[in-house]
Amino acid sequence: MDTWNVHDPESAYAMGLEYPDQEGISSKFQDIWNFQTLIYEEDRARIEARSPAAHHLIEVIRWTHSESTAAYMTFMALRILEIHRILKPTGSLYLHCDHEANAYLRQMMDALFGASNFRNEIIWQRHTSQQRGSQHQPKKWGQTHDTILYYARTRKAPINPFRPLTDEEREKKFSRVDAQGRRYYDDSAHIWRTPNMGARPNLCYQWRGFSNPHPSGWRLSQDRLEEEYQKGNFVIYTDSKGERRLQRRMYEDNWRGTIRGSIWDDINPASGGERTGYPTQKPQELARRILEASSRPGDIVLDCFAGCAYVPVAAEQLQRRWLACDMSPRAWTIVRRQFHKQPDLHIRTEGELAEALQTRLGDDRVIHVRGPNQLPSRTDTDPTVQRSMTLKDAPVYRKRALEKDQAIWEAFVAEWGHGCWYCGKVKESRRELQLDHIAPNHRDGTNDDCWNRALACIDCNGDKGNRLTPEQTMDRALKAGRIATPALRREQANNFRARHEWTQKRWETIRPAPLL
Repeated sequence: MDTWNVHDPESAYAMGLEYPDQEGISSKFQDIWNFQTLIYEEDRARIEARSPAAHHLIEVIRWTHSESTAAYMTFMALRILEIHRILKPTGSLYLHCDHEANAYLRQMMDALFGASNFRNEIIWQRHTSQQRGSQHQPKKWGQTHDTILYYARTRKAPINPFRPLTDEEREKKFSRVDAQGRRYYDDSAHIWRTPNMGARPNLCYQWRGFSNPHPSGWRLSQDRLEEEYQKGNFVIYTDSKGERRLQRRMYEDNWRGTIRGSIWDDINPASGGERTGYPTQKPQELARRILEASSRPGDIVLDCFAGCAYVPVAAEQLQRRWLACDMSPRAWTIVRRQFHKQPDLHIRTEGELAEALQTRLGDDRVIHVRGPNQLPSRTDTDPTVQRSMTLKDAPVYRKRALEKDQAIWEAFVAEWGHGCWYCGKVKESRRELQLDHIAPNHRDGTNDDCWNRALACIDCNGDKGNRLTPEQTMDRALKAGRIATPALRREQANNFRARHEWTQKRWETIRPAPLL
């Protein structure tokens, strides 16, 4: 710290660093997260200019949680904005948090990355139980997990969520072997689409003497099916009864793997030689899983909170380039110690080697340390104006219809009788003669009044749905025989127009006067 001109708590604060207390331990949470010692007024102004949604969220947190959590979220918002700025279109962000603020962090990420770029909320089970041995009766469930929020920069961000099988799992799954010695399992359950998938006439066809047994059709188009057959993934054989059978095979060498779920209960906390004494240490295996899924060898990995060094070591093991930073100088000591525990990586730290030895190893095998006075400055323009956002308009609330459906139905029946306005069939009960929306129902309720309603039998209402016009519904009724002749179809259309005009005039007489 002396090389960075940091000699006391005041100079550390000015540099944005934590200053260790007499025991060499950095400040506690409650000492750090408050506006008075952490956040400048211009920081809040910068957030408000670049993301009004994030600014309003921080105000909500002040009211719903506490000032300290709101200060922490301000601290995080400033950094997440810069992470978003520097991420490539193919980049991803994994934000690891505990139960104290994970709900607010997800909302903050939605505001800064966009809710559409949310991919997963991963649960890491870091303990199987939590026994504190307290003499007091517990007041809550044991806290056994952390949350990892996974966001992508854009849709271009890749992900490889597949888990390789163990030898035992592979032998059990791919238990069959073909004549060429390739292992496979019988995947014939995925030849046909199941009936609950709905009818697909375009997938109903005959192929090499086989036809689909139900209207939902084949899983593949005919061209794709023939292509897979030529590859050997579909096999025609004769069973013991002499009947021709079709089998679909999934070969081991074509299988991508099992997709991992969002609950990770197979990674244990750091233990043994990996332990550093850092209070929030994570295991290197956790970082390896994330890096293998969302990066490739040679990609750059940034760890903005590198205190326990689990990400840099995992990145080096997986041949990723990496940058790591932390506000605690103690983190640098931990990074150095963790790499000393990995001699096979041949990593040295700056200052440990003679200049000649550094040259022989190459700069990429030496960790370089940069303090607050040695960091590069931004050369691009301030994005505050470029990325400014306008506030949303006031929400549009659902409109309440002037009359209830029953009142409209009774008025229509009193004027026009119990006939369907589309086909003319007479239905006496409210259940058989339904109240239809002529134009599809709006979710905001702005067309629920009588001017957009018509009486319809069950069959016509079902045909019309939210797709057909009244004329198309009458054509469907004519084709189905509910309207006997084209002449009656024309008469029914004239009746419908007259009734619809009546509903519009009725609405004009009962609608409330406009507000001045």
